[in-house]
Amino acid sequence: MVGAGPLAFLRILICCLAVASLPLAGGVKLQVRDGRPFVDGVFVNGHGPYRFLLDTGTNMNLIETGLARRIDMASTFENEVQSSTGRTLLPGSDGNTVELGPVRAAGQRFQFSKLEALRLVWPDVRGVLGQAFLSGFDYLLDLRGKVLEFGKQNPTGSRSQFRTLDGRSAVSTSLGDLVLDSGAPRLILFGVVPDPGERSEMWTVAGSQTVGMVASKLAIEGRNVWRGNAVAIPARSEPGIAGLMPLSLFRTIYVCNSERYVIFEWVASR
Repeated sequence: MVGAGPLAFLRILICCLAVASLPLAGGVKLQVRDGRPFVDGVFVNGHGPYRFLLDTGTNMNLIETGLARRIDMASTFENEVQSSTGRTLLPGSDGNTVELGPVRAAGQRFQFSKLEALRLVWPDVRGVLGQAFLSGFDYLLDLRGKVLEFGKQNPTGSRSQFRTLDGRSAVSTSLGDLVLDSGAPRLILFGVVPDPGERSEMWTVAGSQTVGMVASKLAIEGRNVWRGNAVAIPARSEPGIAGLMPLSLFRTIYVCNSERYVIFEWVASR
């Protein structure tokens, strides 16, 4: 996860929460570290508060193995988890309740993980809230104002419809369908050969691999969003997915799960 965020996802379909079109429910303060959003005040089965990463790029929730043991989360299943760096088996627990600020979600599934790469950089982080939790709500993620607001809103801007693949949201771009990924520090492209030169190590929950970079230009609905060097992974990890788009490219992102669209507020004209 160091340098790439927790990108892991399950190769099975998960049962998502029914999406509630809530009235505006209030904000939760964010910490933004290297473009990634973290929240304090997460309660799991009444225990907490804990600090978690908000990761729209994974369809699961993760909790640090030691913490799960201390709050008596019994393992009820084991699943294979795949990421762009490989596969691993993780135990997990069903039927948990998560509370964060004004919202509460029952029936939550957590995978247990040591979270080595994440906690190597941020040892105060105890877990990850992914789409298993977030898909149950409409919300505005404001990375510049450092706040997460739950509830129905009507921000200005054009709507981009998203489709759901393996429990995650993907939008059409000039580079193909990209997963909205608040846990990724930079754009990641699958099935692309890297340019000669720079190499770096990318970590996920399943392990690490050496990756290269490729010069890229990203546009959404004809508007230029970003240009620069993206991480290039020659293997196509996921059918139908061109890569992962970091939400740090935007000032705010409104995700309307109840009507399946997003509205991006651009950082600046590009």
